Amino acid sequence: MSLAKTIARKAFGGLQSMAASGDRQSGIKLVAPQASAADIDEIKRRAAFYFAPEQAARLTVHPALSPALALDAAPILLFGDAAARQTPLAKLHGGVFDVDWRVNAREGWNWVDAAVWADRHVPDVATASQRFQALRGRLLAEGLARSYVFGTGPSLGAAQQRDWSDGLRVVCNTIVRDATLWHHIRPHALVAGDGIYHFGFTEFARAFRRDLRTRLQESPQVPFIYPAAFDLVVRRDLAGLEAQLIPVPVGVHATVHESFDGRFALPAMGNVLNMLLLPVGSALSKRVGLWGFDGRAPADHLFWANSASQSYTELLPTLQAAHPAFFDHHVPKHDPEKYLRSVHGDVLEHALTQAEQAGWRFEMLHPSWTATLARRVAEGVAATP
Repeated sequence: MSLAKTIARKAFGGLQSMAASGDRQSGIKLVAPQASAADIDEIKRRAAFYFAPEQAARLTVHPALSPALALDAAPILLFGDAAARQTPLAKLHGGVFDVDWRVNAREGWNWVDAAVWADRHVPDVATASQRFQALRGRLLAEGLARSYVFGTGPSLGAAQQRDWSDGLRVVCNTIVRDATLWHHIRPHALVAGDGIYHFGFTEFARAFRRDLRTRLQESPQVPFIYPAAFDLVVRRDLAGLEAQLIPVPVGVHATVHESFDGRFALPAMGNVLNMLLLPVGSALSKRVGLWGFDGRAPADHLFWANSASQSYTELLPTLQAAHPAFFDHHVPKHDPEKYLRSVHGDVLEHALTQAEQAGWRFEMLHPSWTATLARRVAEGVAATP
C-alpha cells in the first residue's frame, strides 16, 4: 500500500472512531439494493453461523453504500452490488465483503474474512509453528524412510487392504467419516483447507467438523493442520482441542517442498494436495507416496469422484445449492475439467519437478486419471485405470 493510501486509510479510521459507532462488533450492515425477502432471510441465516450471536442479531439492511454507512466501523456485506466493493468508500473502510453466492465464487471465503475482520481474530501462529516443528522432530526421530499422503478418491477405501506402518501418514478432510479406516491407517497428521467444504455453514461442512472432532478426540496425538484464515471457525467448533490445532498462514510461494524450512507458510496453490498434503508430506520425507488420487474419470461429475464411505456424497447437494457460483466457476458445464487443469496440471507438474530436482521423489501408488500423477506411478503400477 502506498504512503498516500496508508495516510488516507488511517485518517478515515480516525473518523470512524469518532463516529457514533466505532466498534467493528456493533452490528452488521447489509447493502442489498435488489434482494428479496427470501434472500435477506438467507443472509441472516448465514450471518448467524459466521458472526457472534449478538452481532448477527443486529444486522440492518441498506439500499446503498453511503458515506454515513462507511463511517460506521461495523462490517459491510454486499449482495447484488458487487461494484460497490471497488469504490473509494469501500477501499477506505476496509471491511466490505461481497457475499452474493449467486455470482461470486469466493463468497464462502468472504464470509469467513468478514467474521475475522469483525472479531479482530489473530491466529497464534508462533505457537502453531512451535507445535509443528515439535511434531516434525518427533516424527523424523522415528526413522521411517518415506511418507504417505492420502486423498479421498474412490481408491481410498482400498487402503484398508494395505499396511502403512513403513511410512509417516498424512490424511485429509472427509476421511474422518470412516472411523475404521482412520484407525487402520493411524495417521500422524490430518489436513483440510476448503472454505465451503470444511469451514462453511452447510450440512456437509457441519458433518465434517462433527466427525473431525470425534476423530481428534479418539486420537489426541494427531494434529489438525489447516490454513490460518479459518482459525476462528476451527477454534469455535473444536473448543477443548486447542493443543491439536496447527493453523498455518498461506504465503506467496508456489513450491511444495520448502514450506517449513526457514518459513512457516503454506504455498498459494489452492487444492488440498498442493497446499497441504504435499508440503506436509515433503517436510517429513524426501520420498512421498500418494494414495487416493484417482483423478477425474471420463464419467465423473463436478470435480471428480470421491470414495463414498469417506465422504458425504448424500450432503453434496447442500453445497451446490448454497454456493452455485463456486461450482459454476470451477466446473462449468462447458468445461468441466477447468479446475482440474488449474490445480493438477502445469502448476502441479512444475512444483513436483522443482522438488524432484532438489532430491524429492513422488510415487503414485495406484492408477490415476491425472496425467501429472500418472507420470509418477510406482514400478509395476499401471499409469491410468
